[in-house]
Parts: sequence; structure tokens; C-alpha cells
Amino acid sequence: MELKDYAGTLLESLRERTPLVHCIVNTVVQQFAANVLLAAGASPAMIDHEADAADFAGIADGLLINFGTPTSHQYLSADAAIDTFNQAGKPWVLDPVGFGISAHRTSRIVRALNSGPAVVRGNASEVIGLAQQSGSARGTDSTHSVDDALGAAASLAQTGIVAAVSGESDAIVFADDSGTHTVTITGGSPYMPSVIGTGCSLGALTAAYAAAAAHTPQTQDLSQQARTGMAAATAHLHFTSAAQSAHKRANGPGTFAAHFLDGLYAARPEDLARIQTTWTTGGTA
Repeated sequence: MELKDYAGTLLESLRERTPLVHCIVNTVVQQFAANVLLAAGASPAMIDHEADAADFAGIADGLLINFGTPTSHQYLSADAAIDTFNQAGKPWVLDPVGFGISAHRTSRIVRALNSGPAVVRGNASEVIGLAQQSGSARGTDSTHSVDDALGAAASLAQTGIVAAVSGESDAIVFADDSGTHTVTITGGSPYMPSVIGTGCSLGALTAAYAAAAAHTPQTQDLSQQARTGMAAATAHLHFTSAAQSAHKRANGPGTFAAHFLDGLYAARPEDLARIQTTWTTGGTA
């Protein structure tokens, strides 16, 4: 099977399984991220109090850790949820928002990284900083290009993590016995940077697809990293397809956001297959 075939299968599996995604995420994007998950076919839960986190993570299928607007409750909740997911062997996603902008935030993100996420999804500066465990990020904005971050993404991939780098194009990098693979996805809309929460919501959707892929029979012939890489790539294809569809109908960021949710809801396997992608493989894992 090729990527487009896996993507179509995973889209159908996501909608059939409706994975429950536990999101510890920016307070400013909780509603939009929840709507993105619902429109795509998943089920959101924005549980971020430490008294609930471990129990809820036990029943959730996917998990997103995003310290965009961190609170002490979120830090403690993340520790509990990560421990629960790791004990159960369930994949989870780390979005290192603002890595490097403060010593405390950076140390907490590094702590999460060392806990073994299946996917790291961020902008180029965040991925570069995380690979080097030093930062020069500027909030949610990137000072580097996606191409600048490919080496850092490959470095993370060598540790068993799928690295997803977002920008004008997106790159998903993962490694297996046949080498280090880079899937580049081109498209989207220039309105996206003007809608708060698109990046954080992509992390949530990636967590949903990682959860779906873990239980999709057609992906069980793949290694864990390849399966998760396909899931991350499918999330980005779904996002890009919805963005392109919305851009054709929108008059600005406000109408784009509404049409984007409609695009996620309406996307079909053939829509994902039409998105421009390139796949390159190099080196050995």
C-alpha cells in the first residue's frame, strides 16, 4: 500500500472508531481544537486537572500534551496522563509550543520529551530547539524554515520519535529498518496563520490518527514508527485538504475557520489522495 491508500484507510478508521482524545492544550484554543476533532470524526476531552488526569487517560485512546499556556494543574496533569499512557503502551503526541522562551517551560517540555512521545509536532524552530535541547523560539512563530529543521527532525526520528514539522509545507520524518523517511506535504491556505489554534489543533488531530492507526488492521504489517508516521502524515493530509477547500470559499480568516471545519467534516479519501506529497528515504535507521 502507498501513503494515499493508508491515508484513505485511516480516515475511514478514524470515523468508524471515533477515538477519544485527551487534550492538555492551550486554554486559548481549547474550543477550536475540540471542534476540529469533532468535525474530523474524533471525540475530544479537554481534561486538565491533575485529580482527573490519570483516570481519564486510562479510558482515552489518544493524548496531546501542549504547554502553550501552562498552569501548575496542566503540568501535574501531563505527568499523570503520560504515565498512564506509557504504562498502557498507547501513543501520545507532544507539541513543544514556545520551546526556549523560558527556562521553566523548556525544562518541562524536555521532561515530556524524555518520557517517550510517539510524535513531536511543532514548527521548525521548536523542532530544532528540541533536538538540540536548547531554544530560540518566539512564541508560536518560527524563525526557521521547514528545510532548516529536517536534520533536527531526522535526529529525533533516530530515537524512535516521529517528527512532524509545520510551515508553508509540512514534513513528517520517521525511521525504520529501511532508513529515514521524509514525507513532504504541500498546500493549505495563507489564512491559516490568522486563525488561532490551527497548529495546536493539528497536534490534536495527529493524536486522534495515531490512536486510530494503533487499532487499524491494515496498518499492523508496519513497524510501530512507520504506522505512527503514516498516521501523522494522514492528519496533515486531512488538514491540508480541508484548508484548500476552505480557502476557495472564504472571504477572510473568519469565514475560513467555519469553512475549514466543514472541510474536515466533508473530506473523503480521494480528497486526501489529491494533495501534493513527496516521499524521500535516506540513510539507515
